[in-house]
Amino acid sequence: MPNSNGRKKRGGSPYLFIAAVLALLIGIAVFGIQALNERAAADSERKQLFTPAPSPTVSGVSVTPAPGFSTYTPAPTATPAPTPAPEIDATVLKVGSKGDEVSRLQARLQELGYYAGKVDGDYGSGTRQAVIVFQKQHGLAADGAAGPKTLAVLYSDQAQMIVTTPMPTGLDTLAGDIPLLVNKWNVLPEDYFPADLVRIKDLAGDLLLYDDESFMGVRTAVEALIRMIGDAKQDGVDPWKVGGAYRTIADQKKIFNRRVNKYMNDDGLSRSKAESRTRLTVADPGASEHHTGLAFDLNVPGATFSDTAQYVWLKQHCWDYGFIMRYTDEKEDLTGIIGEEWHVRYVGVEHAKKIQELDLCLEEYVELLKKQ
Repeated sequence: MPNSNGRKKRGGSPYLFIAAVLALLIGIAVFGIQALNERAAADSERKQLFTPAPSPTVSGVSVTPAPGFSTYTPAPTATPAPTPAPEIDATVLKVGSKGDEVSRLQARLQELGYYAGKVDGDYGSGTRQAVIVFQKQHGLAADGAAGPKTLAVLYSDQAQMIVTTPMPTGLDTLAGDIPLLVNKWNVLPEDYFPADLVRIKDLAGDLLLYDDESFMGVRTAVEALIRMIGDAKQDGVDPWKVGGAYRTIADQKKIFNRRVNKYMNDDGLSRSKAESRTRLTVADPGASEHHTGLAFDLNVPGATFSDTAQYVWLKQHCWDYGFIMRYTDEKEDLTGIIGEEWHVRYVGVEHAKKIQELDLCLEEYVELLKKQ
């Protein structure tokens, strides 16, 4: 509506305008601050989504993060390989061994004065006896086998020239008119060994099977054994296996102690009781017939010997070849050993046949001869 001057009215008071401008500025400022806060929150959310949290650790062990996050896993520190123990030479040279090592052994024994035979690379009875003398002189187990300990001393600066001369030749186990008697009442000296020992396989070849191809015996007894087994085979009784032959006193100690320990461990026996039980089947060292080189244990693979045709044949014919059935149940009180039907002992044909005819054990027969 026109005023009194005839002009239109121009707006309100200038104060209202200023207030409106201030309100607008305040609104812009509030909106800007809100926008900045929302943007900061969005940035924070994005960081949580795309920035993996550090892997927590428990007692210094890295924990595997949740699937979907990739982390760097350092390669494990390689464990150094253990230093190998020094290699031990397990070579054992014994009767039956052949080759360059045996030749070297013989040459060294010859150099020191223990061996007077040929350096032929064949470990026979002569080489064995030389080794025994060397072992005794150097405080080693005198078993006649050149194992790591014996070889180490032999090839070292500790090896001494032979002191005992001449070298022992062994004892004739078949000498005299009375058969050699060995039992727990007649013990052989620790340094005893028979003369003329031979490796059974060298003479018998494949006629026999062997628990150990190094088995030895006195030549005369081995030759009688070969004749006996050869005739048994002619009668259709076969096969035959040698399960035991000549043993050193050191060998017997090992066998005896092994059986004693078995009774103590398995049956809970005291040592004295274990020794008493052992003596029923195993002779004391020095008291075994196997020390003579005249005794052999015969068996049949996979069978109880007393149930075989071989045992029946042996019981009927062994006397004709100079052998006796050394241990029987009936004579246990006199021999000190329970029956061993597989154990035969060479005494010579004349003695063997008299023992059979008189139905005596060797203890009774020797006593009879002494009285005569």
